[in-house]
Formats: sequence, C-alpha cells, structure tokens
Amino acid sequence: MVASTRGGPARADHDSRTRHEDRWGRSKIDTTVELVRPTALDRRLFDRLAAESGEALVSVYLPTHVKGAEVDQDQIRLKNGLTQVDGTLEDAGWKPRERGERLEPSLRLLDDQEFWAHQGQGLAVFIDDESSSTAVALPDEVAELCVVSDVFHLRPMLRSLEPVELPVLVLTLGGVRLYRTSRHQTYRVDTDLPDSFDDVNWFVDREKQRQQHADRAGSKRSRHGHEPASARGEDLDRFFRAVDAALPVAEEPLIVLGDDNIVARFGLASERGIQAEPDGGVADVDDIHAIHAAAGGLVRRHQSLLDEESVELALRELGTGNATTDLEESLQAAVSGRVSRVMLHAGASPRWGRFDPSTMETSMHDAREPFDVDLIDRLAVHALGTGAGVVPVDGTIDGHDFVTTLRY
Repeated sequence: MVASTRGGPARADHDSRTRHEDRWGRSKIDTTVELVRPTALDRRLFDRLAAESGEALVSVYLPTHVKGAEVDQDQIRLKNGLTQVDGTLEDAGWKPRERGERLEPSLRLLDDQEFWAHQGQGLAVFIDDESSSTAVALPDEVAELCVVSDVFHLRPMLRSLEPVELPVLVLTLGGVRLYRTSRHQTYRVDTDLPDSFDDVNWFVDREKQRQQHADRAGSKRSRHGHEPASARGEDLDRFFRAVDAALPVAEEPLIVLGDDNIVARFGLASERGIQAEPDGGVADVDDIHAIHAAAGGLVRRHQSLLDEESVELALRELGTGNATTDLEESLQAAVSGRVSRVMLHAGASPRWGRFDPSTMETSMHDAREPFDVDLIDRLAVHALGTGAGVVPVDGTIDGHDFVTTLRY
C-alpha cells in the first residue's frame, strides 16, 4: 500500500471537532485520519515518482530506526524537515494558508504511531502539487535532505532500488531449503527440492548393504549395523545430484550453508559456482534470521566484487573515449537515449542547477538557488527512463562522481 494522505478544504461543521495544541506545538483539529504505513520501494513506485512534475514538489529524506526510543528522534527529524520546506515556500512568496494546505497531510504523520512502528533504515516523504504525500521506507540509511523543485529528488533511493540478491541453499541431511538473500532481507523460494537425504534414498535396502567381510585371517564375521563406506558415499552423491538438478538454472554464485564436509562433497557433485564460509551451517533450516545473518557477509562481499568490476569497466570505457564525465553532455545524451550506463558515487554531493529536457539547456550554480534540482539526480532518472543501467557505488570512480558510458 502506498502511504498517502490528501489535503482538502476545512469542513464547515466546526462543532464536531476540537482545536488544541498537540505535542509538537501545532494547532490541530481533531479529525478522523486513516492510519498509514510507509510503502516498500520497488521499480514501479520509483518510475511513478520519476514521472511526476509540478509546482514545488517536496522530497524529504531522513535516517530512521526500526524500533526503540530513537523513533522519537525520527519524528523530530521529519518535523524539522517539513519546517525547512515551509521556510523555502515562504521565501518563494507562498502565503501561510497555501503552505499549510501543502504540508498539513504530511504533518499528520508525526502523530501516527502505527506509521512510525513500520520503519526501515531510512525514510523518504514525497509531496506532490496536490498535497498528496507518499512515504517510502528504505532498507538503506540515507542522509537528511530536503529538496523543493519541479520534480522529485530520487537519487538517495538508487542504492536501495535493485539490490544484489543471491540464492542461498541450506543443506543438511535432514532438510533442504532454498532462499534468496540481499543486504536487506531473506525470503524462501518455492522449488521442487528433495526434502531430505532419506527422501532421495528411500528405495535403498539397508539390510542388503550390511555385508560379511573377510578379516585378515581369511575368516568372515558379521558387521551388523554398519554400512560399507562406498555404499554410504553412493547414497550421499545421489542425494547431492538430486539437489543440484532441482535447483533453478542461474549464472550467479550459489551460497551454500551447511556442515563443512557436506558443503565440500556437494561442491564436487555440482558444476555451479559455490560460495561458503567455514562452519557456515545453521541449526534450523527454517530460521530465516539465522540464515540471513550467515549469508549476509557473502552477499556484501559479492556486491563489493561487482562494484570493483564495474569501476574497472567504467575506467576502461573512459580511457577509450566511449564514456564521459561531463555533466551537460551526459544529461543531453541521457535524454536522447544515447547512454548505455551511468556509474555514480552514491554519496556524491548534489550538483545544483536547472535542466530543461525539452530544450537540452543546462545551467549550473555554485550555490544552491531556490527550486534548483540536483543535476546528477536528473542524469540518473533520465538514463533509467531510456533503458540505461545506473550503477551506484560507494566512493568516487577514480576521483569522478560519475562516469557516463555512451552507446554511440
């Protein structure tokens, strides 16, 4: 559900409401306000926000806490951000009534305890030119920032938009599960994996595997209760081959959580690229929190490797003249559909200015002016809109805030 509230004219039946000061010091009228929760970020929501334009669209970002006493700090941060927006609108000549109508629906979030009970590591609140607010819970922490312009500011969400996910196989003789894990979450994948070792080897007659073995003197004795090592190995290999065959086809590495010996033997039975940690097993194949904790480090390591490869590729393209670090050229190429990929420093300071995609005119400002946009944000949004890839990384690319690879 998209968390939205919409402002509207005051009702005439004042007798049905009571005006009082709330805990934030605001004069408040009691009304029935639907409780809202922040929505999760996905590409559909991002594209909808990217398509919005209008007069004085508001984007507010702040770090948040999932739970605890710090949640009160988050409410204060949002209040401060909306106060900053109010000042920006006042400086632009907006009257108090106009500012109140624009911000009041979002100010209601301050007292919505249900809303604050469902936060991630970051929060973004967007207010359109009809005073409708959309609150988005972000899995990654963001810096505090308020932007008022004719478009929404979306760059802080890029790192959270399409996080790297890897398949995670939890492998024990008593149970097999497949999950997918990103930096933020782990969820189970429905597959036709064998339930267990016995599920694969149900037809094996264990009694026949108990054999009479000759001792060193040539006599024979019964070895009841023991199976030949070769037979046990055949059963294990059969189990591992069945698990491997049932896994979805994928080129990405497979994280395997299990006993070291089991993981090593499964690796011999599979041709997949496998990632595993020593002592990487979990006690419960259904404990999603333990699985996320065990696999998280491997996912982050894989993300770092991908970032390094992306940086190397961007620098090679820059060296051959197939890429540029010129912002105006990049913006024009992005709108024209001539960009194949933009690699950018996720935490780069905004480049404030104006850009008109209809005329391709760009103006850059040394100091932020009212209603300026972040031109790096516009580069990312226009590139995504024309099918280009946008890769945010931690840190600069050999000193550059971004590298734009051109199709031609």
